[in-house]
Amino acid sequence: MKREKMSFLDYLCDVTECNPLPGYRLQVKCSDGAAGIFDMSGYLNRGMFKTLRDEALFNQVRIVAGAPTWPGNIDVAPERVRSDMIPA
Repeated sequence: MKREKMSFLDYLCDVTECNPLPGYRLQVKCSDGAAGIFDMSGYLNRGMFKTLRDEALFNQVRIVAGAPTWPGNIDVAPERVRSDMIPA
């Protein structure tokens, strides 16, 4: 079976649930019903995400306007989460 290529617009949704996991990963659910694991570890050496290497800070994740967000107005776009998460 041929896998259909999805466009950016196919991933537009909000994150509705978000829980921190060990290894700088997030267990997420999206408004389109998709659920999975989003690995943040690859982002932690970039710009504003560097502060999230503090595990206590990383674990303070909450959802603001459909996006995983941390203190200091650090967030990751919900469409990025949706497109890059590994289905659970």
